Amino acid sequence: MASSVDGVLPIRITHAQPSPLEYQVKAAFLYQFFKFVEWPPQAFHATNQTICIGVVDGGAMASALQSVEGKEAKGRRVIVKRFKGLEDLEFCHILFISSEMEDRLAEILDRLKGTSTLTVSDIDGFARRGGMINFITVENKIQFEINVEAAERAKLQISSHLLRLARIVSGRR
Repeated sequence: MASSVDGVLPIRITHAQPSPLEYQVKAAFLYQFFKFVEWPPQAFHATNQTICIGVVDGGAMASALQSVEGKEAKGRRVIVKRFKGLEDLEFCHILFISSEMEDRLAEILDRLKGTSTLTVSDIDGFARRGGMINFITVENKIQFEINVEAAERAKLQISSHLLRLARIVSGRR
């Protein structure tokens, strides 16, 4: 992945644990994904002029997402919802699943079946396990894998521009 997504360049990672800067870059990618994914019309309420990024139990990511909250994407204001657990989980357009939730990943993905939620995570093997976009580190750079089949099952269309920047993987639960 040599290119950038609309000005967001891959960041070099030089440590084992994710840093606040790494989460800022991932948050910027999440925001940029709105430009490259088409949701079905029923994913939007005519009276609601917002587009939602949700995060499940993601302290560092939830903090990083404050930088995109209130911005506009596709003519709608971005809101961020933090879900403490699966009991609170409700529809959002993009859901980031933190690595702390890996033990409950199958349950989360099952709960999202039938929705048009773009699932994103940095859990190892996430896209091969049925998630849609998986942040990975390759040669100390943040890149991503996309499971196109999982996105299609959710009635999401991912732009060819984004697909060219990603590793395409398959796998489903």
